[in-house]
Amino acid sequence: MQDQYTVRAVDVGYGHVKWTDGRDGDDIRADSFPSQSPIAHEGDFRSEILQRRDTVIVPVNGRRYEVGRHVRLALSGNHETEVLDENFPLSDAYAARLYGALNYMLPTLPSRKIDFLVLGLPLTTFHQHSTNLSKRYVGRHVINARGDAVEIERCTVYPQPLGSYAAYLQSPLPHHTSAPMALVVDPGYNTVDWFVCEGMVANANQSKAVERGMSGVLRAIAKAIIKETKTTANESEVVRLVDQAMTQGTPFRLHGKPVDITSFLQAGDSILEQAAQSVRNSVGSGASIDIILVSGGGAALYAPWLKRKFPDHEVVVLPESALANVRGFHLIGDRLAESVVRSTPRKTTNEAAHV
Repeated sequence: MQDQYTVRAVDVGYGHVKWTDGRDGDDIRADSFPSQSPIAHEGDFRSEILQRRDTVIVPVNGRRYEVGRHVRLALSGNHETEVLDENFPLSDAYAARLYGALNYMLPTLPSRKIDFLVLGLPLTTFHQHSTNLSKRYVGRHVINARGDAVEIERCTVYPQPLGSYAAYLQSPLPHHTSAPMALVVDPGYNTVDWFVCEGMVANANQSKAVERGMSGVLRAIAKAIIKETKTTANESEVVRLVDQAMTQGTPFRLHGKPVDITSFLQAGDSILEQAAQSVRNSVGSGASIDIILVSGGGAALYAPWLKRKFPDHEVVVLPESALANVRGFHLIGDRLAESVVRSTPRKTTNEAAHV
């Protein structure tokens, strides 16, 4: 019944922007692009939405930013790969990246309208920014240099790990007859968030975050590569290349030469161990927890360390873990739409005849 409403979800992370684009049957379409938004050069301005590279020019408060899948081709060699400011959710850079996601949705928004937009925030900034963030994106937004606009009727914001739990509940639950008590661990780019919940009800005392995310792991690996190879590349350049190789599953190359990145992964172990220990310190042995779910782009790296700290638990890396949160947010949006449908009185035959 929620089909009469358009639902979309966007997770503007520090490392990658994830978004949903409707459904193919039961499957929620989702994709991502790097979370970077350099100022667009005058020579790149065009009337078309998409440029030669797979990017888009978006206007925010009088400035033009370039965002999209191939944004790395617009970066300078010294461009910093991340913005880790806690006020990032209310920044122009955040808006530019959100507008980039909306541009990718345009082909599936014939009415240029989203009835329910669901966004996510890390636990470190959720209470501080969720209310203002939800208010900021209700209304009409011009999202590209051509002047295309999208109308957003409702915008809601949820803690990021809750999206992964919602996605998990959508899948078959072979070990549980009802929603399990779950510890959801979401290693993001800046922070590692964890959320203890049961049936979408959270235990606030055991839901926290620590700044031991993938940015720290990537920088540690990059420093090890620079030291070993004696490359002239700076740290930011190497971080971007490592991130690209790990995200896309492609070989790591430096100055055109292949480098076996596996031998450098252990450089990030101290960050991974500290993150897992922080989770253990927060929830203890987790005797009442049924399952541990791990999401986010770094899930495969963090999961083994969580298993070491919680040897008695089943630790599950969610499928397509980098997109688990945003797919879960879309599911939450569907439930919100269904709630509106149920609460809207149906017109009688006579009333319908006079509409």
